[in-house]
Amino acid sequence: MDFLKSVPSFQGLPEETLSKLADVMEETHYEDGDYIIRQGARGDTFFIISKGQVSVTQGDAANQETIHLRELGRGDWFGERALQGEDVRTANVVAAGLVTCLVIDRDSFKHLIGGLDDVSNKGYEDAELKAKYEAENAFFSSLKLTDFNIIDTLGVGGFGRVELVQLKNEEAKTFAMKILKKRHIVDTRQQEHIRSEKHIMTDAHCDFIVRLYRTFKDSKYLYMLMEACLGGELWTLLRDRGSFEDSTTRFYTGCVVEAFAYLHAKGIIYRDLKPENLILDSRGYAKLVDFGFAKKIGCCKKTWTFCGTPEYVAPEIILNKGHDVSADYWSLGILMYELLTGSPPFSGPDPMKTYNVILRGIDMIEFPKKITKNAANLIKKLCRVDVNSETDLFVFRWFEGFNWEGLKKGTLTPPINPNVSSPTDTSNFDSFPEDSDEPPPDDNSGWDYDF
Repeated sequence: MDFLKSVPSFQGLPEETLSKLADVMEETHYEDGDYIIRQGARGDTFFIISKGQVSVTQGDAANQETIHLRELGRGDWFGERALQGEDVRTANVVAAGLVTCLVIDRDSFKHLIGGLDDVSNKGYEDAELKAKYEAENAFFSSLKLTDFNIIDTLGVGGFGRVELVQLKNEEAKTFAMKILKKRHIVDTRQQEHIRSEKHIMTDAHCDFIVRLYRTFKDSKYLYMLMEACLGGELWTLLRDRGSFEDSTTRFYTGCVVEAFAYLHAKGIIYRDLKPENLILDSRGYAKLVDFGFAKKIGCCKKTWTFCGTPEYVAPEIILNKGHDVSADYWSLGILMYELLTGSPPFSGPDPMKTYNVILRGIDMIEFPKKITKNAANLIKKLCRVDVNSETDLFVFRWFEGFNWEGLKKGTLTPPINPNVSSPTDTSNFDSFPEDSDEPPPDDNSGWDYDF
């Protein structure tokens, strides 16, 4: 309690609220050398040191050196600005020996002090957004499966199909409907992955993540009604063009960085980055789709599930050492390499051989001359074991001069402007044959109760 009373953001709060804050603050442990915060990362988490010491350092973008700023110990705190709004971390905080911190995220903090004025002065904006999403939820919750016509197929896979659907009474409104075979999900033991995908995507309100508006179900299928992004898959563009220029790759990488910053601030790892899972909207902005491997692990935690596309899997996943957001940043380095060259750096005739090549490390890869020195440096920085957050992406030389604000506001001109003539134009997607499969068997086991 004494700790909390000394924190400026907590001063003036009643004893009862401070007591509740103390109850919900989670005790988190770190080992010597662990990065608790990384410079450049987006954060929504506040820390109070209850045991041990941390070292605060700052990277110098000009010469890429690290400067030691100070030490913090028991009773000190850091990350306070994260409670007031979106925070880009300005320094690294590294455990110096064994460290225990009391941790709280912004959502929990705001929930407990909901009666107070919003310190970031975003109350009106937040109220507008809340009203918008409430109206949106009311609209979609009133819809039934029979309200849609299928227009065309956007994609197929072992899970089922993705169809472009249109509202019968409002033909200008089209959506992507992902249709999953329930029995196939059960047979492949993917129930928890699918439920996790539903919950994470429903709560994700980010311009760089495809929206999931609602779900339906019957005895044979699950249906996920999503935002229709008709610019096509990034993979299709890459296949047709062979490779991308530096500036084009920078734009799409920036879109992924923004999506990752949003997810990681919520304690979510994505774990399936690849060009096939980036889709362009009608403007040409890239959005993450397919959250089947995404998982909420919380702040500074690890998970041990083996998953991902072989060429993109991080070494810590292969070695079953436990992984966190570092696995996403490894895959970002792989994506950069593939976009710049047309193929990923690590590959083999089968997954096991691919994993062996990955374990040899990025330094064993000969980079083609078309990859610039600054791009190569960033790829090598990302493809290190335990890269823990946005690293120095926002200040790294390859991104020097990049208009992050324009990207976030949607005012930055995309490098490729897809031709989308109408809400039913599927010309940016490959053609797929009609579904000739027999309907799958029923599944009424009830695992999908919350769809």
